[in-house]
Amino acid sequence: MKPAQRENKLEDSTKYHDAAFGKSSDFINYEAVISTSAEQTAITSGYLQKQWQENGCNYFHYKMDAPIHDFFVFLSGKYQLTEEIHNGVKVAVYYHPAHDMNVQKMIDAVKLSLDIYSREFSPYQHKQVQIIEFPRYRSFAQSFPNTVPFSESMGFITDLRNAESDKVSFVTAHEIVHQWWGHQITPADVQGAQVLSESLAEYSAHLVYR
Repeated sequence: MKPAQRENKLEDSTKYHDAAFGKSSDFINYEAVISTSAEQTAITSGYLQKQWQENGCNYFHYKMDAPIHDFFVFLSGKYQLTEEIHNGVKVAVYYHPAHDMNVQKMIDAVKLSLDIYSREFSPYQHKQVQIIEFPRYRSFAQSFPNTVPFSESMGFITDLRNAESDKVSFVTAHEIVHQWWGHQITPADVQGAQVLSESLAEYSAHLVYR
């Protein structure tokens, strides 16, 4: 059996400019115009600048106000939206209208995460957090700049009524802290990178969960 591929050695300075998100650590100025069907909402990282209809399609213009990693996502769906403003940050959840059972729990976990991480680590770098549901073709959540795609099977249809632990809040807290461990502090592609991203994210999520 072929041995597992090890991470690049910590001393390999040729990898110091290769980040977890790609081969270059440079940030980009991000702007996108997305079209989708007339009954759907399209979402990506950034802030909505304009929305319009043309030739039977919905168009959305997003723009980020500061450079970000070359790491972003596109989603589209027939979404219900619940949002709150928390200390100047818009907290928004886009979800299937029938999958609302844990939406407020997600919002509360985001707000508590922002409070604890901003106090313990550094200020949150954006003016919004948006969580967007996607179908359970895959079961994961992932943190992009100010945007977190979240599988329906990871939280939106999770029944916590008889559960011994709150998986939904924990996963939410874990993904939100990647705005710090990953997006503010980005490890080079060498041994130990997962400590700076995943290990510290797990530790931080436990601060919120506790």
